[in-house]
Amino acid sequence: MPVGPRDTTSLVMLTGWDATALKNWELEDGTSIATVAAQLDAALGALSQELTSGVWGSLISITDRPDLEYRVGVSNGFENHTEYGRPDAYRADTEGHMLPFQLFDRGLGWTWDYLEDARMEQIEADIADMVKDARDKWRVQILTRLLQRGDDSGENKGLGTGGYSPGFATDEGSTAVDFVPPSYGGTTFDNTHEHYVGITGGAFTAAVFSDARDELREHGHEPPYDFLVGTSDETAIKALSNFTPAPEVTVNYGDNTSLAAVQNMADSNGNYAIGVIDDFVVRIVRGVPQYYGFGYKSYGNLSQRNPIKIRVKKGLSSVAVTASNDPRNGSPAHPLQYLMAQLRFGVGVADRTNGTARYVNSATWADGTPT
Repeated sequence: MPVGPRDTTSLVMLTGWDATALKNWELEDGTSIATVAAQLDAALGALSQELTSGVWGSLISITDRPDLEYRVGVSNGFENHTEYGRPDAYRADTEGHMLPFQLFDRGLGWTWDYLEDARMEQIEADIADMVKDARDKWRVQILTRLLQRGDDSGENKGLGTGGYSPGFATDEGSTAVDFVPPSYGGTTFDNTHEHYVGITGGAFTAAVFSDARDELREHGHEPPYDFLVGTSDETAIKALSNFTPAPEVTVNYGDNTSLAAVQNMADSNGNYAIGVIDDFVVRIVRGVPQYYGFGYKSYGNLSQRNPIKIRVKKGLSSVAVTASNDPRNGSPAHPLQYLMAQLRFGVGVADRTNGTARYVNSATWADGTPT
């Protein structure tokens, strides 16, 4: 990708353009600061909405707090009544962790001389490129947290010198924040309970989904569920015998055809459902590496019970992609000359029981690297 601001060297004729045909239009199209600002404002507003919709909205909730506290362990508080006796008082055991918070910059600027003779098509391309980069950063940060068993830590993640942001339920040796899931329905757990599972074979099988379903259900998360996989595993999953495909809008189906009650239309982020297996709606999410999958229960768009918590700046209630004059710019009189887009957020786990990751290419878990 070309590095640096747009300058007058960009004002050249491109291959395939005819100079004579373009004579009356030339290179100057009257682009103004107001025009560029309006385009940028519209793009950033739409992007902020897009990042919390579709699959992403089903995964996350928003908070401006840096910390979480949650119930853990076993509780057996009721006793037989006696006429003169008083029951013992019980309190819940709790644990907690921090949420990351990072600021990401992206330079987006044009020299003043360039703006005087700018083509709006080039400026629109620069804005679209910035929007694409913001989408990529958002996607990779979320998927990394889903497929990373170990903790985040350190000041560079906004966690201070002693804070930790752990993953979902895992063995005590894999995290600094031991987690004993709360007992549910007569089932108790300990701090070796594991939601990051490695499986040999090199392909998804029906057993992968049934096991993931049981793991979510034993913690009180009832179906339906969602399961995220990458494009490389789509064909293999569709071939499973108990898989029910989602209807395609361009196909007419017979009366006796069984189809999933979901559409395969892509959301605004390009993610789409392919069908249903063992109470999971299987969704293709670009960037999930081959052999990896993640199952969870969504409680609705941006529900506080969703598995992932997005931390935003104090006082905000939504994710904001912003653009402003670079504070290191020595001449703020020209606000577009040194423009900087910013994305400030952190990705942490909210409910450590509401998520289970699978790696089907080895019996030993290895963190996935999203693209």
